[in-house]
Amino acid sequence: MPADADSTAGGSDDSSFDILGIGMSMMDSIQVVDEFPSGAGITESPVATLMGGGPVPTALCAASVLGVRAGIIDQIGGDWCSDLILKDYARFGVDCRYLHRQDGRSSTYGSVMVRRSDGERHIVFTRGTFDELSLSQLPVKDLEACPILHLNGRHWDCACEAARIVKAGGGRVSFDGGANRYESRFLPLLEEVDILIVARDFAEKLSNSTDREAQMAALGQWGAEIVGITDGEKGSWFLPRGERVFHQPAFAVSPVVDTTGCGDVFHGAFLASLSRGSSWRDCAAFASAAAACNVLAPGGRGNLPTVEKVAERLNFS
Repeated sequence: MPADADSTAGGSDDSSFDILGIGMSMMDSIQVVDEFPSGAGITESPVATLMGGGPVPTALCAASVLGVRAGIIDQIGGDWCSDLILKDYARFGVDCRYLHRQDGRSSTYGSVMVRRSDGERHIVFTRGTFDELSLSQLPVKDLEACPILHLNGRHWDCACEAARIVKAGGGRVSFDGGANRYESRFLPLLEEVDILIVARDFAEKLSNSTDREAQMAALGQWGAEIVGITDGEKGSWFLPRGERVFHQPAFAVSPVVDTTGCGDVFHGAFLASLSRGSSWRDCAAFASAAAACNVLAPGGRGNLPTVEKVAERLNFS
């Protein structure tokens, strides 16, 4: 059950996690449009849906559907939107015992317009009024025993401290560097990261270069076990420490309905595969296949695949 805003966050004795994540839990209103509006007017949407969103939360939902034990560490409000956030996590089996609620506060809400022709999207969001997660709310015992911690820089102080706790306990830290999300303040945290997979836009801004080799070198400067760059239909590139770069092609999909959350699902599937002991190449292929499944329906969680569905996609290729 989710904790109250003033609850004391300790460890759990009745279960363990394969993956814990610290991220921004939100609700998304998703509407398909022929073209993005360029001015005042009225636009009809033939398809609309409402579901939970956020990079780390959606990655956890994807991982949970794929059979791993995933839990969210976050803070939300106590409004109607917060109720829907909790229901959506429950739908996908994500543990919410460390999802703290604050009565009288609102949660984050996003409006996502999806262009029908290619699945590209434009996002408008309203940040919630809840407080930043505090260090006292971190579940220290569970973090000490956590095999994988997934982050994207949300709740900065807590993310940095949680990374240190997980590393000290022998676990791994994963970081999602999303498109349009690069900030130089992330750099100290990247020193703690073992699995550093970022979007092409993030890699370009980090390295100040469009050259793939330069981007890989910039990502690898902190000594992560593996660094990677995702680039939509062009596929993804990975550099395991001490090895050579390899390319994972994207899986051909038609029709592409919505690209929302594809990168998030990629991360969740990659970590789910890693938690089962797969090789880096197998993790990359599994993640790419899972992301391909996700574009077939509106919303970041509109078509989260099971292991069987991912296997079908892999075998079909």
